[in-house]
Amino acid sequence: MKVKLGYPDRIVEFDGKRVYVFKGRLFSTPLEKVISYYLHGDEPLAPAIRSVVSDVIRVLLNTGELQYIPSAAVESAQKTSS
Repeated sequence: MKVKLGYPDRIVEFDGKRVYVFKGRLFSTPLEKVISYYLHGDEPLAPAIRSVVSDVIRVLLNTGELQYIPSAAVESAQKTSS
């Protein structure tokens, strides 16, 4: 699944592997790091990516896509969201 989110000052796109944020320049990080940051806050992320973490997680939870991303972090996310 490929998702695009629009903001007044940036464009966000993510698929099952990476999150991309364009805000004057392109930032990207693996989706697993975004999930880990959401759960634990321990991943170093660019401020442009940190600012959209909750929206990315919300979309993944609402669409049920979180269950298709294999990682220990995702399994923890599913337990905390239940």
